[in-house]
Amino acid sequence: MIKTRPVKGIIPVLSTPMDSNENIDVDGLKRLVSFLLSGKIGGLWVLGTGSEDMNLTFAKRLQVAQTATETNAGKVPIILGAGFFAMEDILTFIRETSDLEFDAYHVMPYHPLLSLERLDWFYRHIADNCPKPLWMYTSANWSRPITAEFVARLKDHPNIAGIKFSTRDTVAITKVVNMADENFQVITAVASQLHTCLCLGSKGHTSSLGSCLPEILIRIYELFEKGEREQSLQEQHRLNSFLEQLSKNTKKDNFLQAADEKYILSLRGICKEHVSSYYRHVNKEEKKKIEDLVREYSFF
Repeated sequence: MIKTRPVKGIIPVLSTPMDSNENIDVDGLKRLVSFLLSGKIGGLWVLGTGSEDMNLTFAKRLQVAQTATETNAGKVPIILGAGFFAMEDILTFIRETSDLEFDAYHVMPYHPLLSLERLDWFYRHIADNCPKPLWMYTSANWSRPITAEFVARLKDHPNIAGIKFSTRDTVAITKVVNMADENFQVITAVASQLHTCLCLGSKGHTSSLGSCLPEILIRIYELFEKGEREQSLQEQHRLNSFLEQLSKNTKKDNFLQAADEKYILSLRGICKEHVSSYYRHVNKEEKKKIEDLVREYSFF
């Protein structure tokens, strides 16, 4: 087992700043990483689904990996995404990034109809051919849901270091969180259920919202850790109220809320609002709603 640093607290899913031509906005990406490092984050989840990784070319993902790792310079753990449709691309990306400074890879299996038996082969094959530790990554939004029993079978592989377990199934979360030990880490996901996951024993939580509004997530986490559970829950309710009032149209069209999150980042002067080509930008009415809500809730 290759030891990795513990990943605890709030782990933002790093947004991928772009310019109007869909090129990687390198300066914006550097500003974003530096901004997040100025807060009390527990790590960075780079090239995840909330990073629009599936819409980025191989070359653009390399550029993101190089820029993010160089800007971070080892300050916090980075778990770097290598999820492609083709196994050849996964392994090539791993070879071409293995010399960068980061802690581990994560891979989302973008194959929704593969059986769990084939996903077992998928992760073992990658782990066997990976020079750094590998994290599994499950979400029913993108692939067949990984079960607690599946995690139990793979957690003792010598090069599998952890899992991002993204689900609203609290029974499954509890089972998987309880599998965490010194050689296997478990982190959870979804901003609206941060407090719940902490109550279930999660020590680390990821969210794409963590890129544009890290402060409220960090506050919920820190209040919980200090034992101020009621205040933590109140802050969670406040965050959920904010999320419920956001327009649902971008999520309906894009599924991901990258457009909303990037518009918030643009309001903060960190990067532009541009998203990858499959997605649309927020419209004038949606922008006004976001501006009003940000002002009302004073998250920054």
